[in-house]
Amino acid sequence: MISRRTAATAVLVAATAVSGTVLGAGTASASTTDLPLPVSGAEYRVSSKAGGALQWDSRTTGSNVVIRDWNEASAQQLWTIKDEGAGTWSVKVPGTNNAIDRDTGRNTVGSWNYVGADNQRWSLHNTTLGDGRGWLLRNVSDPSLCLTRGADLNAKVAACNAGDPAQNWNLDRSTGTTPPTPGRPVIDLDYSQAPDLGPWLERQKQTLADYYPTISNLVTKGAWTAAPRFRIVLDPQITDHPAEARPGAVPEIHAGVSYTRGNQNDTGFLLHEAAHVAFFGHPDDRPWWLEEGLADWVRYYNFQPGTVHPLAPGDRYDSGYSATARFIDHVAKTYRRPDLPYLLNTRNYGSGQIWVQLTGKTADQLWNEMPK
Repeated sequence: MISRRTAATAVLVAATAVSGTVLGAGTASASTTDLPLPVSGAEYRVSSKAGGALQWDSRTTGSNVVIRDWNEASAQQLWTIKDEGAGTWSVKVPGTNNAIDRDTGRNTVGSWNYVGADNQRWSLHNTTLGDGRGWLLRNVSDPSLCLTRGADLNAKVAACNAGDPAQNWNLDRSTGTTPPTPGRPVIDLDYSQAPDLGPWLERQKQTLADYYPTISNLVTKGAWTAAPRFRIVLDPQITDHPAEARPGAVPEIHAGVSYTRGNQNDTGFLLHEAAHVAFFGHPDDRPWWLEEGLADWVRYYNFQPGTVHPLAPGDRYDSGYSATARFIDHVAKTYRRPDLPYLLNTRNYGSGQIWVQLTGKTADQLWNEMPK
């Protein structure tokens, strides 16, 4: 739920708009367009009258500030607005000291460690555009410049114009993030080391979030709860493989920047890693080859059916990845065990007796009979 209006004890700093240009500012008297100032330290969603909401892409200093479709389930669209005194305000990433910061050389905007500098502070000015509940955010280091929704969906500053919807912002106090659809994860993104890939990763995020409940239904079936939140990082240090999943309180998928840049038609490699994230809740160990095979089975036989790689010379059922995925799918269909991936994912593998228990044959026998 969102409260559209909030109580305020601070004095409103107002701007007078004539023909769309800010002419002056000062302490306001009451008027029909006056809005109460934000509650200092509270969290707000900052949405543009030109469309979309202000979003941070990482909790690390130096990250991008972008515009994305309004999403009440996204924690990345929450901002802490704080009164810094003298009629100025900071806009920070919650739980950090990183604030929206104007690059005075390029007039771009990022999220940087707050030190109280003028280019990190903003004055708020109520405008009369549209419903009269918008704000201009003027940068203290140069009051002629206002926070602006860029045409490229990056935040920036530009010459203030109260009649420009791209400079008019709604500040909606959050009473808590709306719970996501059951099974649908919250996915945080960090593309600060490859900002040109940000729009691509935003699109993949939606696909992964949509498909993640299916992963859980295929291989966990409620035996444990798949991680409800994870993070995707575009990582230039990943160079010898496309991506990797890392467990933790908030699991992370690190995707190689070079691979990603050269394979932007490939969502499957991220889906494979998202399957690993869903597997992390399993209480018992599985051999690495089975883990990789199950992830590729989700990818090639469910998400992208008909695209599995052909077998390579020397492949076996325990070669991992697509070879093992092919083996799992063959056994599941031949022996009418559609629950096989779930059973492989929820039972201790041990010495591999599960194959005998389910089919009466060893893994080697099953591999040998499988069409190659």
